[in-house]
Amino acid sequence: MPTSGKTPNPGAGSSTKDILGAPVLYREWGYRFTRLEEYPYAIKAFNASQAHAEASDLRTLLGLSVALSRHTKYHEAAEVIDKCMEIDPQNLRVKWRRVETLFEIAEFGYSLIHAHQGMQQHEFPFELGVFQGNETVLDCIGRNTSPIALRELFPWIQRVQKRQMELIAKLGEEEDEFAAIDDENTRLKVNDPVAKLEAYLRQLHRVLAETYLGLMAHDKDTMEKTLNSSAVWSANAKSSKEIYALAEESYQKSCYRQDVLRIRKPYYTRRFNRKAWPLGHKRNVLHLKQIRRDNIIIEADFLLLRLHAARMKRDYPLFFQYLDRAKDKFESYSNRMFPYKQKCLNTIYKMAAWAYIDPRNLTCLEGETKIRYLKHHLGIRVAKLPRDSDLGWVPTTNIKHALKVFRHRLSLASEPLELAWLFHDLCKLNFETLRFDLARFYAKKARDASANAKNEHWALNANHILLRIEVVQHNRNEAREAAQVAMLNAKRLGIDYLVDFYQNAIWLVDEIDFESRNGVDSIIKRQMLIVDLMPEELKNRVDFLFRSMNVVPARRRLSVMPGCKAFNYKFPMPCRRNSIFPAPPRDPEKEARNALLQQYAPTRGALGWVDFEDY
Repeated sequence: MPTSGKTPNPGAGSSTKDILGAPVLYREWGYRFTRLEEYPYAIKAFNASQAHAEASDLRTLLGLSVALSRHTKYHEAAEVIDKCMEIDPQNLRVKWRRVETLFEIAEFGYSLIHAHQGMQQHEFPFELGVFQGNETVLDCIGRNTSPIALRELFPWIQRVQKRQMELIAKLGEEEDEFAAIDDENTRLKVNDPVAKLEAYLRQLHRVLAETYLGLMAHDKDTMEKTLNSSAVWSANAKSSKEIYALAEESYQKSCYRQDVLRIRKPYYTRRFNRKAWPLGHKRNVLHLKQIRRDNIIIEADFLLLRLHAARMKRDYPLFFQYLDRAKDKFESYSNRMFPYKQKCLNTIYKMAAWAYIDPRNLTCLEGETKIRYLKHHLGIRVAKLPRDSDLGWVPTTNIKHALKVFRHRLSLASEPLELAWLFHDLCKLNFETLRFDLARFYAKKARDASANAKNEHWALNANHILLRIEVVQHNRNEAREAAQVAMLNAKRLGIDYLVDFYQNAIWLVDEIDFESRNGVDSIIKRQMLIVDLMPEELKNRVDFLFRSMNVVPARRRLSVMPGCKAFNYKFPMPCRRNSIFPAPPRDPEKEARNALLQQYAPTRGALGWVDFEDY
C-alpha cells in the first residue's frame, strides 16, 4: 500500500485498463490518502476509480464525498451524496452523510429534518445531528439570541436597505473617472476618511477571524500579506506562480471556513450570550480587562524609559527604532483599553523634537572643531567625523518602505503635533533623495502644523531643515533668513546654546564661498578672462583647450603659455608641437621636392641593417 503523497502509476509497459480490479485498487488508494490527509490525491484516486468502473460504486462515492468535505469543497460533496441517494436511499451511511453535507452547506433546517428521520431508524449517530442542528438553529433565531432580536437589528437592516437603494440608483449614472483627480490628490492625503474606514474594517475583520478561526487567523493574515506583497514575484516565474496559487487557495479556504462558522453561529449571538452571563462571571471578565489595562500601562512606561535612556546616551539610531516601535504599539490599542494613549503619543512626539535639538549644543567645543560640527549640522561635509547619525540625522535605509509608512500614517493623522512630526520626517526623507522642492514644501507644512500645535520645538526643527535645504542649494539670502527665524524660535524657548548655535550659523552662511562650492575657483576665473580676450574665431578652441586642461592638477595649470607645448630635450621620442593658432599656408612644390629627396636619402639605421621590403 503506498504511503507517499503521490498516486502510483502502473508499469511503463502496461496500461491501466489491463490492471485486474483497477476500480477497487484506486478506491483503496483513495481511502489510504484520506487517512494520510492527502485530500487532493485522494480525490484523484476516487475519480480514477469511477473512470475505470462500469457502474457507480456506493463505497467509492461515499469516500469521495468525505475527501471533498475535508478539502472544504462542501457543495461538490453534497452533489456526490445526491448521486448516492439515487443509488440507495435507505443506506444508513448515505443518510448520515446527507445530514453532514447539508449542515456543512449551512442548510441547518433540512439537516435537522433528515437527522430526525434517521433517528427513527437508528439512534446513533443521528442523535448528534439532531443536537448540533437544533443548537445552531437556536443560536441563529431561537432562544439563545433574544426575544427582541429582530427589533434590535431592524435599524441596521434599514441602513443596509438604504445603502442598497443608493448603489442601485448610481448604476445608471455615468461618472467621469478623472473628475475628482486634481493637484491636491496627487500628494499624500492627510486625515483621509476612506483610509480610516479601511483601517477600521481591517481591524474588525481581524477580530472576526480570531473569533471564528482561532490560531488559523494568523495563517489567514500571512496569506493575505503574501498575496499583496510584490516580493512574491521573482525571476523564477513558475515557482512564483505556484507560491501565489497556493497562497490564494489557502486564503480562500480560510475565508470560506470563517463564513461557514459565522453562518452556524452569528456574531450577534455572542452579544446576547454576554447579557446572560452570571454576575460573578461578568465581574471576573471586568477584572481581567483591568489587569490587561495595567499591563499596557507598564509596557508603555517601559518603552518611554527606553526612549529616554537612548536619547540620554545619544544613540540616535536606537532611539528612532524605539520611536517607531512605540508609535505602532500605542496606535494598536483602543482608547478604552489604553486611556493614556494620546498623552503618551504626544510625549514621544516631543521627545523626537528634543532628539533633533540636543546635538546642536556646541558650547563645549572650540575653534576648528566647533566650526566643523556646525558645518556638518548645515549639511556641509568636510570630514568623516562627526557622522550624520551622531548629530541626530539618521539616514533612511529603505526609501520605499519609508514612503509607504508615511502614506499610511498621514492618512490616519489628525493631531497637529503628530502632523508636525510626520511632515518634518517626510521633509528629511525628500532631502535625502535630493528632491529639494518637495522637501521645502513639507518643511513649510511642518512649520504650519507646529504653529497650530503651539509647539516651538517643531517650529525650530522645521526652520533648521529649511536652513539646511537652502545651504545645500547655495541660496545665501534664503539660508540667512531661515537661520534668523530659527534664532527667534530659540529665543522664545529661552535656550542659550541654541541662540549661540544660530548666531554662528548666520555668521557661517555669510562667510561661505558658494562659488567655490559650485566648482568656480580662481583658476577658472582666470581662464574665463583669457577666453574673453580671445578673438571670436578662437574662443571655442581656447575653451576646448581649457576644458582639456582640467584633468591636470590645479598647481600645474597655466604653468606655460596656453596654446604652446614646450620642448623636452631629454625625452627620447620626438615631440610634436601643438598650437591653437592656424598653420601657415602649404607650398605644394616644396612638399613634392622634399618627398622626392626623402625617397633617395641614405638610411640612418643601424650598421648592417637590411630592409628586405625595399627589394
